[in-house]
Amino acid sequence: MSEETVALYLKSIEDCYLKELPVKIISIEEDGYILDRTIMHYEGGGQPGDRGKLIIGDKEVFIVNVIKRRNRIVHLAKELVEGKEGILKLDWERRYEIMKMHTLQHAISALLYDKHGIKTIQSQVYKGYGEILLEREIYDLEDEFYLINEMAREVKRYSIQKENLNPSLLKRCNLERLPKSLTKVSIVEIDGIDKCACAGTHVKNTSEIGKYWLRTMGRRIEFGKF
Repeated sequence: MSEETVALYLKSIEDCYLKELPVKIISIEEDGYILDRTIMHYEGGGQPGDRGKLIIGDKEVFIVNVIKRRNRIVHLAKELVEGKEGILKLDWERRYEIMKMHTLQHAISALLYDKHGIKTIQSQVYKGYGEILLEREIYDLEDEFYLINEMAREVKRYSIQKENLNPSLLKRCNLERLPKSLTKVSIVEIDGIDKCACAGTHVKNTSEIGKYWLRTMGRRIEFGKF
């Protein structure tokens, strides 16, 4: 059996909403599980690893984080229980708040580039909070930066073969940072606002973000849920 875990949330935006999943256990590491497929996002790309449970028989194993180690997705666990299959259950409340913040980050970064020519150098989101590091300072933002949720823009995900990528359509993204071994690139598009390569999880519509606060601090922007 292949030790490559299929990340279902990369297939479509709809798959980001999967809350539980029957899985097969490929192998057990000293600190976690390698599964045949997953609904849990691993730590990286500006998004924290997911948490939840792996139900094996009548046992509940708590998944405390998900990481990528030696190109394998490892579901880190508090304790290890032997088994060949189980049910993976996501801490949905936490994940959904992270999805909102990640989508908001994309929109803010896109508006910053479109209106001010400022690129995002680095970003990180958490449950109900996020921050963006910019290439240069800015202190005043237009009203639409505070109204992204009210725009109610559709979000979609699709894959493109790496050789078919059109860099002019992904102006704000640093495509040089994509792994050399990557053959397909996951694109997240916010209708009329953004189009960017991203392996993170997102909501279906910016209206789901809800009310949020936003403040500029020179080269850093912070935002979060009210």
